[in-house]
Amino acid sequence: MKPKRSSLQWLTTAVLTYMVLAFAWWAIELWRQNDRLLAASVQVLVQKYRRDSLNLDSDALRETAEYQVLLDRHRRHRRMILSEGIFFTLCLMFGLWVINRAARREVALARQRRNFLLSITHELKSPVAAMRLALETMARRALNREQIEQICSNGMRDAARLQTLVDDLLLAARLEDNWQPQPEPVDVSAVIQDCVANAKVRFPKACVEVEIPANFPPIQADRLGLTSVVQNLLDNALKYSPPDAPVRISVTPLPGRQMRLTVADQGVGIPDAEKSAIFEKFYRIGNEETRQTTGTGLGLYIVSQIVRLHGGSISVCDNYPRGTVFVVEL
Repeated sequence: MKPKRSSLQWLTTAVLTYMVLAFAWWAIELWRQNDRLLAASVQVLVQKYRRDSLNLDSDALRETAEYQVLLDRHRRHRRMILSEGIFFTLCLMFGLWVINRAARREVALARQRRNFLLSITHELKSPVAAMRLALETMARRALNREQIEQICSNGMRDAARLQTLVDDLLLAARLEDNWQPQPEPVDVSAVIQDCVANAKVRFPKACVEVEIPANFPPIQADRLGLTSVVQNLLDNALKYSPPDAPVRISVTPLPGRQMRLTVADQGVGIPDAEKSAIFEKFYRIGNEETRQTTGTGLGLYIVSQIVRLHGGSISVCDNYPRGTVFVVEL
C-alpha cells in the first residue's frame, strides 16, 4: 500500500502545475502575437505600395526588401520566444525538482524525528523502569544471595544499555560539531574482543565468531571511534539475528589500506530499496509503532560518519542464504 502524500506535497504540486500551465499559455499567446504582428506589418507594407501606385501580387511582395526585413524580424522573434521558452522551461523543471526534493526531504525528516522521539522514549523508559523495579524488589523483600546476583546482573545489563544510548547521543552530537579523529596505534583484536564482551552483557545468548590473523599489526585510528564502529555494527547484527544464528566478525589486511573489517549476520536482511538510506541519521527500517527491535537510528549513521572522517569506506550487501554483510575499509 502506497503512503498518502502530505498536504505540503499536494500544495507544491498544485502551485507548480499552475505555473507550468500559465507559462504555456503565455508562450502560445506570444507566438500568436508575433504572427499577428507580421500580418499587420505586411498589411501596412501593402498599403504603402498602393499609395505609391504599385500593385504587387503576393509573390512579388515576398521578393521585396521590406518584406524580407519583416520576415527576418518575425523569425528572430520566433527564435527568441523558442529559446527563452526552452531556457525558462529548463529553469522551471529544475525548480520543480529542487522544491519537490526539499518537500520530500522535509517530510522524511519530520517522520524520522517522530520515529526518533518514539524510539528514544522507549529506549530510556524500559531500562529505567527495569532498574527501578530491581531496586524496589531488593528494598522490600528479603532475598538470598542467588536472587540478589540475578537482579544485579539484570540491572547491569540495563545500565549498559543506557550507557550505550548516552554514548551514541553524545557521539552523534560531536560528529555534527566538527569532530575529528585522533589517530594512534590501536590493537584491533583487543578492540573487537572488548566489544564482543560488552555485547554479550546485553545479548547473553549471542553467538559471535571472530576471525583475526595472528599477530595482526596495530592500525592508525581513533581508538574511541574504531570502538564505536565495531560496537554499533556488532549490536546491529545481533539485534536483527535469531539467538542461535552466529554473527561473524573478520579482519583481513588490504593492499593500499590498513584493513578490511567485515561483520556478517544471518538476520532479516535489508531491502535493496533501503540500503542507500540506512546510514542517514534517525533512519530505521519499518514503522516505529510496530517495530519489535530496539534502537534510535543513530548507530549506522555514527559508523558511516566515523569511517568517512577516517578516509575509509563502508558498504552493505546481502549475506547468503540470508542476512546482511557490512564491509568497512580503513
